[in-house]
Amino acid sequence: MLAAQGGEACGGNARGVSRFPFSTAHAQAVGVVAAWMEEAGLSAGCDEFGNLIGARPGSGDGPTIILGSHLDTVPCGGIFDGALGVVAGVEVAAALRESGRGLRHALAVVGFADEEGHQFGVGTLASRCVTGRIPRERFASLRGRDGRTLAESRAAFAPGLPRCAFPERAAAYLELHIEQGPVLARSGRRVAVVSTITGIARTVVVLEGEANHAGTTPMTDRRDALVGAADLVLAVGALARAEGAPAVGTVGALSVSPGASNVVPGRVELSIEFRTTDGVQLRSLCTGIGVEAHQVAQSRGVSCHVGDWDLRDPVPMDEGVQRAIARAIHEAGHEPFVMPSGAGHDAMVLAPHVPSGMIFVPSAGGISHCPREWTDWEDAALGATVLLRTVMLLDEANLRAARVLPSHDAS
Repeated sequence: MLAAQGGEACGGNARGVSRFPFSTAHAQAVGVVAAWMEEAGLSAGCDEFGNLIGARPGSGDGPTIILGSHLDTVPCGGIFDGALGVVAGVEVAAALRESGRGLRHALAVVGFADEEGHQFGVGTLASRCVTGRIPRERFASLRGRDGRTLAESRAAFAPGLPRCAFPERAAAYLELHIEQGPVLARSGRRVAVVSTITGIARTVVVLEGEANHAGTTPMTDRRDALVGAADLVLAVGALARAEGAPAVGTVGALSVSPGASNVVPGRVELSIEFRTTDGVQLRSLCTGIGVEAHQVAQSRGVSCHVGDWDLRDPVPMDEGVQRAIARAIHEAGHEPFVMPSGAGHDAMVLAPHVPSGMIFVPSAGGISHCPREWTDWEDAALGATVLLRTVMLLDEANLRAARVLPSHDAS
């Protein structure tokens, strides 16, 4: 698909795609997909945020039906995550052109520049910029891993395409994506309607004890911050399991100081993340781990600071769009299967502004965000077929209740 535009090499023996926003690899991918868009009858350009947009007008004055996903990847990621939804959108446009089928609504296919959040530490960055949730004033302060600000990176991004604007009047947003988990594959189904995108809560906890000599400090005299952190890691998992599916809890990063084999750790910083489709449950998990953290600190003789929570509530997909997707799945010869998304997507950012829906196809073995990510091509094609049929159903509904996205200057 876009593996040839993988960009930076992965370390060691790993193979995969490392395509970070505004990088050379990103510009190459944008150029390739833009050429495909033009072949499919779409006029391709980039907006002020680096998003690739291919558009064609409708026969009427109805608002735009937007198809999209993202072109960036995690380090050493797979070829399907994000890119599948963009390429499938181009395929929908190509199928409509080849069949001579017109739409009353305008059609746009979008390849968002930064969904993963690896470069600037902010997930769904590009779609948040589009919707105004990240104002332009922050572009000069958001700094990437390469040391450049978002404003500097965007200014240096030169894929060689004309400037265009994200559609302001949108009728619907549709995103085809791999599930990235095992639920769909285990169900024996090949395609699903997404009901809700999970809520996510993240914080950083700092435990501080006392660094001391590992050989001379008796066990009874130690204030070992890492031992306290280990207790807290176990507590995160225990709380999530106690709440039950679909709640999950993860400690994904630990920073131990001073980090020497012969020194009792004096300070540990750890990230904590909870996800669930229940907003009340999400807040309960945040409260629960705060209580656990202070109990751990007291029992281990260390101090504890729980940072502010970055909390994003679960986002339901539009019921009308869900019905259209379910009907498209049925017309494709499959029984509609409804499930939540345990991962965040651009659709959750667009949903408050425009009726949004997602289509899932299986991830083999439930594996994603690594080189072994795989989706059978037959399933990818089925997802694209359902996407095309959903577009046609929505177009037949002659959608008029458009939401207005923030206006952006395309000059």
